[in-house]
Amino acid sequence: MFDALAWLALLVGGLVSALNFYLSFCRYALYLVRGGSRESYRWMSGYPLVGSLLVALSIFRFYDTPWILGIALVLVAIDTGGIHWLAGTLIYRTYLRKRIG
Repeated sequence: MFDALAWLALLVGGLVSALNFYLSFCRYALYLVRGGSRESYRWMSGYPLVGSLLVALSIFRFYDTPWILGIALVLVAIDTGGIHWLAGTLIYRTYLRKRIG
């Protein structure tokens, strides 16, 4: 039962992480390539914390399987709705604000 839940958490969390990445980076670039303008683009938000949290929970089961662990860590890293992206963005903005003056 625990294995099935871990696989389900990895699968759903991975899909949400990939969706967050797509909505943050790929969708805008594809829109511009298709001839859209920056002014008419409508930004969409993904599901914050959901993908990273589900994948992180599945890591507790798959920590001894290196290839699954690697995939899980990549999924957590690309999830732009994760807490690590929030912290990185806040640090970057703070640094940028101090640098600009």
